[in-house]
Amino acid sequence: MASAEFLRNVWQVAAFSREIVPGTPFARTLCNLPLVMYRTRVGKLVAMDDRCAHRNAPLSLGKVVGDTLQCGYHGACFDAAGKCVSVPGQAVISMHARVLSYPIVERHKLAWIWLGDAAKADPSLIPNISWMDSPDWVCSEGYTNVAAHYQLLIDNLLDLSHETYVHGKTIGHDAVAESPASVEETAGQVIVNKDMPDCTPPPFYQHAGRFAPTDRVNRWQRTTFTPPAICVIDVGVTPLPPVREGAVRVGGQVINLITPETDTTSHYFWAFARDFRLDEPALTEYLRAAVEATFAEDEVMLEAQQKRVNHPTAPSFDVAFKSDIGPTRARKMVTRMLAVESEALAMRAAG
Repeated sequence: MASAEFLRNVWQVAAFSREIVPGTPFARTLCNLPLVMYRTRVGKLVAMDDRCAHRNAPLSLGKVVGDTLQCGYHGACFDAAGKCVSVPGQAVISMHARVLSYPIVERHKLAWIWLGDAAKADPSLIPNISWMDSPDWVCSEGYTNVAAHYQLLIDNLLDLSHETYVHGKTIGHDAVAESPASVEETAGQVIVNKDMPDCTPPPFYQHAGRFAPTDRVNRWQRTTFTPPAICVIDVGVTPLPPVREGAVRVGGQVINLITPETDTTSHYFWAFARDFRLDEPALTEYLRAAVEATFAEDEVMLEAQQKRVNHPTAPSFDVAFKSDIGPTRARKMVTRMLAVESEALAMRAAG
């Protein structure tokens, strides 16, 4: 029976828009597929298999010629639809000389790709990540390649109790692990809520909100998971009386956009969007470095975990804690969606 190893009838992040520059092919593997992306003369994005139809040479080693991509091995040119439109030294081109192309759309400073049935690629289904380019928010953003299965990253983001132990120098304190979480599930999302009333601010929030270590705040985390691997965490703290002079409410959206690279590696596009102290570039850079350092701590743990899981391509676990309710719901949602895609693949294979 045909099976779906990754969800494909979904929009996933292929790159930050800025990564794909005019005139230069851009290579990236997504969901075990080696792909190449480039821009046409008007800046429109194109994505296709990074494999020439002639001798399987990587098209990313070629060059952009007008609106086409020229193979760097024998000079064949492919248009935006993947059709070979010219071959040096011959006028007639085989109808089989084509490579598979994929729908790709730019939105919110990101390139979104659809790796499944192109007829189902409705741009209105692209998740709303409007904080990335809204004038009312300022973003600190970055990218990390993590040597771990994408589900391990989602587990990590939907059970934030680990912050107490992994991120004690930045965003963690005892209140994160000790505060209970509530979970709700919609037709297409899993939402985990965690409130931490009357606690001290951890170091990250001390700097961002100008708090002292002994100040008291109400803290919140609301994580929204969208399959297969997007987590947006509404985070912040509100000062409690007596409010220190200069202290401010801190509100942010931690945007986690994960796309599988291979069975055991993941692309991790991230951003921290804030709605406070907007005209402070130094704070933007501080937050970028702080978030990057925090995710680096996650990376160490996740990559070590990947080496110990019982099955490298589908990590599962025999023991669950109460805090695992969010990750468990998310995994079940993805499993149901994978089953639907697998059934569709099987029916297509059967004719």
